[in-house]
Amino acid sequence: MPKPLVVGNGSLLVNLDRNASIRDMYFPHVGDENHVNGRHCRVGVVVEGKNLGLVSLIGDDWVYRLGYKKDTLVTDSNYHNDRLDIDLRFNECVHPFENVFIRRIAITNTDTEDIELKLLFSHDIALYENPMGDTGVYDPAVQSIIHYQRSRYFLINGSPHFDQYEIGPKGENESSIIRSAELNMNSIQVGAVNSFIRFSQHLAPSETKTLYYWIAAGKTFYDVKRLNELVLERTPELMMAETGQYFHSWVNKEKYDFFNLPVKVADLFKHSLLIIRSQIDNDGAIIAANDSDILERFNMDSYSYMWPRDSAFIAMSLDMAQYSGIVHKFFNYCHDLISEHGYFLQKYNPTGTLASGWMPWLTPEGHVQLPIQEDSTALILIALWNHYKTTRCIETIDQLYNSMVKPAAEFMTRYRDPATGLPKPSYNLWEEHRAVHTYTSSTVYAALKCAAGFARLYEDDDLAGKYSTAADEIKAGIETHLYDEELGRFLRSIDPRDETVDASLYAVSQFKVLPPDDVRVVNTMKAIEEKLSVKTDIGGIARFYKDIYHQVIEYDPEKIPGNPWFICTLWVAQWHIHKAKSISDLEKPEQILLWVTERATQTGILAEQLNPFDGSPLSVSPLTWAHATFVITVMAFVEKARLLEKE
Repeated sequence: MPKPLVVGNGSLLVNLDRNASIRDMYFPHVGDENHVNGRHCRVGVVVEGKNLGLVSLIGDDWVYRLGYKKDTLVTDSNYHNDRLDIDLRFNECVHPFENVFIRRIAITNTDTEDIELKLLFSHDIALYENPMGDTGVYDPAVQSIIHYQRSRYFLINGSPHFDQYEIGPKGENESSIIRSAELNMNSIQVGAVNSFIRFSQHLAPSETKTLYYWIAAGKTFYDVKRLNELVLERTPELMMAETGQYFHSWVNKEKYDFFNLPVKVADLFKHSLLIIRSQIDNDGAIIAANDSDILERFNMDSYSYMWPRDSAFIAMSLDMAQYSGIVHKFFNYCHDLISEHGYFLQKYNPTGTLASGWMPWLTPEGHVQLPIQEDSTALILIALWNHYKTTRCIETIDQLYNSMVKPAAEFMTRYRDPATGLPKPSYNLWEEHRAVHTYTSSTVYAALKCAAGFARLYEDDDLAGKYSTAADEIKAGIETHLYDEELGRFLRSIDPRDETVDASLYAVSQFKVLPPDDVRVVNTMKAIEEKLSVKTDIGGIARFYKDIYHQVIEYDPEKIPGNPWFICTLWVAQWHIHKAKSISDLEKPEQILLWVTERATQTGILAEQLNPFDGSPLSVSPLTWAHATFVITVMAFVEKARLLEKE
């Protein structure tokens, strides 16, 4: 089930599903240690005389509308149950500076008679992602449930205070608890632990009552004790209001120009910035996606990693939107990751350690090879140059020039085929094929141009000349070896030759190897639009022809070349923007921006890809890179529109 609601502060991240269940809870790093990990921390409702002996779990027979308060990371969702005559309004947030998840539930009795209502909350928590060795305890000193192990503590409380609780082993008695909503007040359990709390309310006809529920996260008992006292002293209502005010101010600090784009595009732009922020760890790691559902489809692995490729684009979007402080921390994080030979590996954990990977160090024949996608190294340098141009902060570059910029540039200069001038084989950006790729070559060209810019900044004229020459040789190699005269477009790769139409061929224009109106670029982009358009009512652009990743069913590739991706569709919009000569030329990219807003979820979330038949989100949701690409495209559209307006 996709995660339509995410709330977080860079240390504590909580994902909720459409049934108001907590499905993921990351702490103390965004993307690292998911203490719920796809299980369900549910909400159940009992109305005396109406449940027929069963708790009604939200989602069974409820009508719902999910959303956020405008320009905030505070949720605003409504649930109604005709059988129970109950309305529930949920507001949820994570405080921006305190590691506490707060939930406000307004309960309305829509019946004509008084009711006795009980709300039940379950906590299927496994600390350190391992359901062994935990302790769950009711602590009378703080009148709260606490799950703890080593340096992980989660305290659960509410106001008005819950009237019953139960702590027990996972699995055992859970079904009977869910059926009865009567808790046995067992106060401690060790091992694999579940806990439950219950709130009881009497409501007159049409009466609304509000209760609060919170989970405080910390590394010690004293951490969560302090947070619990803070919530009680300042009140959860005030802390929720502070959260809304903070994020509203954060996302509105710049007065963005949206030209004549529709309001819903502007709204998604700002919401995308908030979603991006929620996926960034406070220690600098920009995480690709945090959604445990992918575990079932991704060989029991996740997207909760820093991929240099994704993160570089996300960093560029934040710099463009004037959030460079976050980006500065990201480059400090990257500083310690680059290898002594000058390249980045596939991906990293939020803590800065090497993450899981599937790129082998040996060829099938047993020869040693580098397990890299070289575009990742190139994109970090491109993003850093973009950061410098935005901030003119030489102090940031001083820390990185000798230790990261020069080693990466030297590697990219050296790791080339002398016969073609092109980079040697590496994995492509989709991490599926090892070859000499047009996309990789284009990024390395751009990165070496950026490296030359850094060298000139430090008056290293010899290095500047060296990197510029290498870049020019790569450009010549792209034009000579990666463009096919007979096809009239660029190849995906050579060594081995691959004629597959791939959306990433936009890189020739994207990274300024050639101008967007060069006939070779135009013909390539036309091939992308013609061959990769999804010919269903959903529309959009696929990654490449015959892409089967997350394929719903086997289908005709001429009609559905692959699932539509937001990123690839927006790349087409960007190309149309860059080659536009008049305001009327911007009509198509505006249509694509509207397409994205209409295909986002009800809560403004962009998944990695869409079901080509019904438009439902597929793979991870949200995908940070997708939101960043939307931000970049909107800003490119407005910049070009204002430029054309003056002509």
